[in-house]
Amino acid sequence: MFTNIYLAPMEGITTYIFRNALAKYYGGIDKYYTPFLTASHLKGRELRDVHPDNNQGIDLVPQILTNDSELFLQISEQLIALGYKEININLGCPSGTVVSKGRGSGFLNYPEKLDIFLDEVLNGLNKLGSDIHLSVKTRIGYEFLSEWDDILEVYRKYPLSELIIHPRLRNEFYTGRIHMDEFLKAGKCISKETELVYNGDIVDINSYNEKLSSLKDAGLESRNRIPVMIGRGVIENPELPQILKPARETEVSGPDIKTLKSFLNEITENYVGEMSNDRQVVMKMKELWTYLSLGLNLDKKLLREIHKTNKLPEYKSVQQMILSGL
Repeated sequence: MFTNIYLAPMEGITTYIFRNALAKYYGGIDKYYTPFLTASHLKGRELRDVHPDNNQGIDLVPQILTNDSELFLQISEQLIALGYKEININLGCPSGTVVSKGRGSGFLNYPEKLDIFLDEVLNGLNKLGSDIHLSVKTRIGYEFLSEWDDILEVYRKYPLSELIIHPRLRNEFYTGRIHMDEFLKAGKCISKETELVYNGDIVDINSYNEKLSSLKDAGLESRNRIPVMIGRGVIENPELPQILKPARETEVSGPDIKTLKSFLNEITENYVGEMSNDRQVVMKMKELWTYLSLGLNLDKKLLREIHKTNKLPEYKSVQQMILSGL
């Protein structure tokens, strides 16, 4: 039932530099989503991240974070000029600084306003081009599961191209159990014209098969396929999409260290060209290693060695030491 794999947007990590390296060395991703855009005028790093020249050969969907329909349409018009046909709205981010402004999953607290927003956005997109699609990445509520019914009533009114659901409340962040029954509820009431996408807690073949089994048991086969969006699982293990594609029943024996080294080196060198100084590059790589260390079951002492580095030569030396020992 899961036929396509999407890469979830992760702020500061899944940039065009990471996406290109992932596609080159690992593959297996059918669609990529950008970290959210917020500025009314695309420029600098945001523009480089979405520019087609930096995303050749990959299917990319830009994501916008706002609760202002006018701002959404301003950004959308620039994206359409770059050639994009699908634009995603972020209604899932649980960050306190985002939610406090009524954006991301904070917008779910106001279903009436969300209804007006989607109406204005879709009318505006239709004026910009009849072939422009709107997709939504959402959680199932802010604080209470009972909120989901009202939110679903809003979504079902509109011709969304995709509804990507992380079946947790905002207050649950990324912990606690997945509310699979609420995802299944959406599968039964949202129009089949809207593609349903599952997101949440897929980190290996076992968790993938567990979610697949839940969907089959619920009788959603009539949808033919339900793509799965993965974020942290891919960052922790870049091989995961290829592991899942053949639906293998057993884990692979271990990471391909040679490929991992080439992957990391390319990301590092491309960030050298992107960042204003080496310290920023090291900070980027530290963030990536925080996730990679989980997938590699890296000893915390070794991760600390990475985090102690501040200069690029030091970082490269520690990376080489770690990879040589795996």
